[in-house]
Amino acid sequence: MYEKPKYPRGMRFFPTFVMEDVLVCFVFLIIFFAVVFFFPEWVVSGASEVPADSFNTPEHIKPEWYFLGSYQFLKLVPDELGGILIQAVAGMIVLFLPFIDRGDPKPILRRPVFLLCVLFGVISFIGLTLWGGLS
Repeated sequence: MYEKPKYPRGMRFFPTFVMEDVLVCFVFLIIFFAVVFFFPEWVVSGASEVPADSFNTPEHIKPEWYFLGSYQFLKLVPDELGGILIQAVAGMIVLFLPFIDRGDPKPILRRPVFLLCVLFGVISFIGLTLWGGLS
């Protein structure tokens, strides 16, 4: 009968598990490169072979849904630099808010100004995203 090997200190991570993972990665890469180099039509569509024209952008092109709010805001602000600057300042405020607000922690319902700012931000992001998706 087969006797199970005994490892007094357990199985070693290297080389037992590392080499197994390396082998799986190499098999995946071999299959991946074989498909990409020998059957490129499986992964490349015909639309990607059309040369780019920077002076003729189609109207139907839109960013992904998570960038639609920012994209719509940039369309609303007439100056591109102003729109980017406003979004950068808003992002910096959100990023540094834990360092700015050093007061005692309170529930959000007991902080009406902060609650209004959060609600305004969330509602405006959702509204701009929906507006950008429908336009």
